[in-house]
Amino acid sequence: MGRSQDSPRPLVILLRLGIVFSVLALGTPGTLLGQAAVDDRDARRTSATRAELVAMQERLATASTPDTGATGVLYRRLSNGDFQPGDGVALSVDGEQVFSDTFVVSSTRDIELPMVGPVSLRGVLYSEIESYLTQQLSRVLRNPVVHARGLVRIAVTGGVPRPGYYLVPGDAPLSATFQVAGGLVGNAKLKDARALRGGATVLEGDAMRAALGAGRTLDQLSLGSGDEVSVPLKSGPSVYEVIRGVSLLLTIPLTIYAITQIH
Repeated sequence: MGRSQDSPRPLVILLRLGIVFSVLALGTPGTLLGQAAVDDRDARRTSATRAELVAMQERLATASTPDTGATGVLYRRLSNGDFQPGDGVALSVDGEQVFSDTFVVSSTRDIELPMVGPVSLRGVLYSEIESYLTQQLSRVLRNPVVHARGLVRIAVTGGVPRPGYYLVPGDAPLSATFQVAGGLVGNAKLKDARALRGGATVLEGDAMRAALGAGRTLDQLSLGSGDEVSVPLKSGPSVYEVIRGVSLLLTIPLTIYAITQIH
């Protein structure tokens, strides 16, 4: 008996199933067209451009269950910029030695440049600093060739010889945060190192060990200004917590690490 003309052919059935599976693979409306979900870690990447942050914001706006933490981070970055008091800017200008320096961001989120005066960094992203300062220096220099990068303020505490605050670029390896503080002391427990934000642990255990072993950068781990990297001592947690607290109190002046030494 022949196949009914109204019966779907096997090839048609396979095509229909393929369409269904493709839609399922793409996910919910928030992840259509292969868009990955946006979370807090994505939103905190220091290397992200304004276009990338806006794209993340748009994806969150159409997500079925948006990450409210990421939404807040994106809004703050796009509205207020990245640079916080205590951050830094490593600057050099070809043929203009007077500008070759590291400038620390003030409490009013400005940097003081020679011949220019205070330059506000409010609303400026880390990824925009070079083009932004090129515009600012064009007020006093003709066609300046500017090299600039933002430096984030990271606390390094615990089992290091020189605990305190350090300015490092976002593309520095996580392990470099210990190097800038003098390396590790003999009784430091590197396997128990952790990263904290506002006192809460954001990276520890296997994830921390994997990040150190793979040479992952602060940017890749979404660590930024105000975060802390700590390594405990073998003498016990109570002593470690005391050292951690005292070290931060005693090292308020920033130590600026030479960018050329970090790579």
